[in-house]
Amino acid sequence: MRVEQKAAKTTKMTGPLGRALGFFSLLLILLPATFGVLYVHTFGVSVVDSDAWSVVPLFDKWFSGTLHVSDLWSQHNAHRSLFPNIAYILLGVLTEYNNVAEMYLIQACFFVTLVVLLLAFIDDIRIRPSWLFLFVPVALLIFSLRQYKNMLNGYQINFAFTEMFGVLALFLLYLLARRRSFRKVVFATALASATVASYSVLAGLMVWPAGLLQLFLSPSERPHKRVYTILWGLCGILVWVVYFIGWDAPGKGTLLHAIQHPLRGMHYYMNLLGSSLFWRPESALLGGLLLICLALVSLLLIYKDGRLGEYRFWVSLGLYSLLILGSIMVGNSELGVNQAVHAKRYTTFPILAVVAVYAMLAKTALERRSVPNTVLLVALSGVILLSASISYREGIKKGREERAHNEEQAYVLYTYESQSDDALSELMRRTDVVRKQAPTLQRLGYNVFSEESQAPRAEPNQ
Repeated sequence: MRVEQKAAKTTKMTGPLGRALGFFSLLLILLPATFGVLYVHTFGVSVVDSDAWSVVPLFDKWFSGTLHVSDLWSQHNAHRSLFPNIAYILLGVLTEYNNVAEMYLIQACFFVTLVVLLLAFIDDIRIRPSWLFLFVPVALLIFSLRQYKNMLNGYQINFAFTEMFGVLALFLLYLLARRRSFRKVVFATALASATVASYSVLAGLMVWPAGLLQLFLSPSERPHKRVYTILWGLCGILVWVVYFIGWDAPGKGTLLHAIQHPLRGMHYYMNLLGSSLFWRPESALLGGLLLICLALVSLLLIYKDGRLGEYRFWVSLGLYSLLILGSIMVGNSELGVNQAVHAKRYTTFPILAVVAVYAMLAKTALERRSVPNTVLLVALSGVILLSASISYREGIKKGREERAHNEEQAYVLYTYESQSDDALSELMRRTDVVRKQAPTLQRLGYNVFSEESQAPRAEPNQ
């Protein structure tokens, strides 16, 4: 009798009611993405600022016919942004270097990342449509307004590429063991995606050790597993070696700071991890410690059950995120532990660690059906929802501030010829770069000088 009741309940949940719940859950998943596009539409302003000035010479060389691969490959800070540079040029030529268009591309990258994670979530956890609401916290994380600096700065395509192509590469490696057909194509695409992630920013190189771990944990047939593992490792070594040929370490003394001051380095690391959820350094530190504890508990339970291979995608995703945070810590811990929280552009990467921990807890809770696992999942879900409510409130406020600031900057750039060095220094510290490159934008009719530009033609009210 109980079996019949259970079967009837399952049929009911997978019938019209289950489909309705699944459809409603899908709408909730898409809602943060929709809000992200509206956020850019409302607060996005096209103006060249800070690091984006490194793109302007590329347009000059493009139209003069002197652009070479070496120009796209050249190091900027610690990064080789080959593929983002290509995107800047192609999109810039199409839109007269409208930075808002770049912001929409960043939103598109976030959306692709969301779709890939959703496919992994459905395939790995094997949830019914009626349980799709469990993915809503992931959508809130991927489009969290903690990333407002990345959302409202077109130059951050480089970070968006590193996230999207890194996640895609790891997902394709996951599919190797799940799909027997088109394995060679899937693996080749994974290699290409990892290469794009690597040649976007320095942190993208971390996809290779993360992918290597996933291949080690994969339950694929031994001959295939051995071949793919060796090929992935060799390609990874090649990409790393090519990356560092002629590479100059910016601030060489900074690289040793985390080693010389390990406690400060770990404090910075925890703040960076917790910054995915919290806006204040004190809260971020506690959040980082909480996430580390949850990750360790999850891995312990999984390892105890001997099922680490079944969680390989989420484990590799978490490792990818944590390795990226380590590279950021090595390069920036000297700037102070609170810089990890205040530098909002880094938030994209610790978010992936939160997603990995959440997915592992969700998978364990649904499969083990134990009270402790469910409590941990509910606790993390509550923290994510709390963080989302705070991030929307703070993010909208920061969006208004960014729009007002960037509108003023657009006016300064539009009238650069009559502006003082102090005014131009807001666009970039090196005002000589602005005075040298602004005429290029003016001559091409790009950015604030475009006919379609929304740059103010009169000084905004203070």
